Amino acid sequence: MFPQLLPHLFSESILPYGVQLNTINMQTTLTPKEEQQVNSYLKSKGLPVDFAVTFSDVTLPEKYSEIRSRSEIHNFKTRVVSNIHLDIPICSANMESVTGAEMVIALEREGGMGFIPQTIPIEERLEMIQKIKRTDSAYIDNPLTVSPSQTLKQAKEIMDKYKIYSLVVVDKNKKPVGVLSTRDWLYETNENKKIKELMGGNNKVIVAPANTSFEDAEKILRKNKIEKLPLVNKAGHLVGLITAHGLFYKNHNPRATRNSKGNFLIAGSIGVGKEFTKRHMREVELQVKAGIDILMIDTARAFSINTKEALRSVKKKYPKLPVIVGNVSTPEGAKFLFENGADGVKVNQGRGHVCRTSEVGIGIPQLTAIAKASAIAKNYNGTIFADGGMKNAGDMVKAIAAGADIVFTGYLLVGSKESAAQLYFNKKGLPVKNYEGSASIASQSKRIAKGNLDRMRRPEGVTEEVVVTGTVSEIVHDLLDGFKSAMSYQGVRNLKELREKTKFQLQTSAGSFEGLKK
Repeated sequence: MFPQLLPHLFSESILPYGVQLNTINMQTTLTPKEEQQVNSYLKSKGLPVDFAVTFSDVTLPEKYSEIRSRSEIHNFKTRVVSNIHLDIPICSANMESVTGAEMVIALEREGGMGFIPQTIPIEERLEMIQKIKRTDSAYIDNPLTVSPSQTLKQAKEIMDKYKIYSLVVVDKNKKPVGVLSTRDWLYETNENKKIKELMGGNNKVIVAPANTSFEDAEKILRKNKIEKLPLVNKAGHLVGLITAHGLFYKNHNPRATRNSKGNFLIAGSIGVGKEFTKRHMREVELQVKAGIDILMIDTARAFSINTKEALRSVKKKYPKLPVIVGNVSTPEGAKFLFENGADGVKVNQGRGHVCRTSEVGIGIPQLTAIAKASAIAKNYNGTIFADGGMKNAGDMVKAIAAGADIVFTGYLLVGSKESAAQLYFNKKGLPVKNYEGSASIASQSKRIAKGNLDRMRRPEGVTEEVVVTGTVSEIVHDLLDGFKSAMSYQGVRNLKELREKTKFQLQTSAGSFEGLKK
C-alpha cells in the first residue's frame, strides 16, 4: 500500500520514541475537590459512594412521560470527540473476531462506528482502511484505475478485491479516457477481452478540475446524467473521483457515519507494548497517510508510563488528530489520560463477556467505573466509551444514563453475518462464530502465527461459541427499539436527557432475577 515505508517497518531496531523516563510524573491522584465532584455525581445518579455496582445491581424507576408512543423517539445522536458525532451510540469492539472492514461498513451505514483492531498486522489494517474508504464514497482521492490494454479479467480482480463495480480508465500518462461501468462488462462472457473493446465508441469522458466542490459536482452529474466524475489537475492527470452514489448516499442512509469528504469514518489503532517505539510511531504515520479520522491507543492497562509515552508522542506529532485511549477503570486513570492529551477514554477492566482479567483481582464493576470516569471527563470536555460488559439494550441504556457517550460491544455484534469471525455450523447444525477474547489462547496463537506477537502470555480471555442471529442492521434496529422503550418510560427524547434526567435505584439480586426472562 505504501511501498516506500512498509519494507522498513519491521527491520529497524526497536528504540524508545518520544517522552523519556526521567520526564515522567509517576502518579496521578484526585484532588479533594475532584473526589467531592465524583461523589456528588454518584449521589445525583442514585449510585452508592462506598461500594461499586454493575448493571444488574440497579434499575431505572419509571418517570412521568409526555411521550405518547416510543415511535416518537428517533434522536440517538452522541459525541465521539468535539468535532465528530454519531447518529447512534454503538461502536463495535476492537477485537479481531468482531471488527473487520465489513463490520465497520455495516455499522457505519446504521450510524455507529468501528475501530480496526491493533492486533491485526499493519499491512492488513492498511488494506482494511482502503476498503472502507472506497465503499459508498462520495470522494475518492486515489481512484483505482485500469488501462485500455488490460483485460476484463484483470479489471474484475481489482473490483472484486475492493468490492466495487467500476474503474476509471486512464492512458499511459494517467489521463482519464473513460469510465468502465457495470453496463460495459456485466453481460460480457469473454474475460480476455480488452478494456478498450468493452468501452467501444463511448463519448469523451466528462472530467472536472481537482478543486470542484460537491455542489458543483452535483450539477455536472445531473446535467450529463453520469454516475462518476473524474477530477484532474492542470496537466489533465487523474487526481480524484466524485461518485453520484456517494454524493447522494445520505438520501437513502440518513444515519450513515460520514466524514467531510463523504467517506465512511475511519478509526485506526495502535498498541503500546513495553515501550513506545519508532515502530509504533511508523504505524501511526502509515494510518494517518492512509486517511484515518481518529486513532485509538489500545492497551489493557492504560494507566501506565507506557501509555503516557505513546499518547504524548502521538499528540506532539499530530496535535489535531483525535485520540481515544483505553482501558482504565478508575477516575484517577481517566484523569491521567485526559491530562496527557486524550480526547476520549475507554472504560473497562475485566468486565467483558470473554474477558477474565477480573480473575486476577483487578477491575471495578462497570457501572460505577463509567459513572466515576464520566464525572472526571466533564472537567476536560472529554468523552467516555463504555467498553463491554453489556448483555442487552437495557445495559446499554444504563451505561449511557451513567454518563457514557458511546458503548462498545463485541458480544452483541459478533453473532452478526458481518462480524470478522469465521462462520461455521456446530454439531447441532446451527450457524455459529467463535467469539475470542483478545487475550485468549486462540487469539494469541493467531497473532503469534502472523508474527504480530512474540510469545504466549497468561490468557486473560476465553473463546465462546455464539449463534449467528442476523445482520448488523437487524441487530442494531433491535437494540434501538430497546432504547426507544426505555427512553419512553423515562420521559426523555434524546441521549442528553437520558444522561441528565435519570436516576438509578439499587435492587437486590432477587429483584434483578425477577425481571429476567425465565
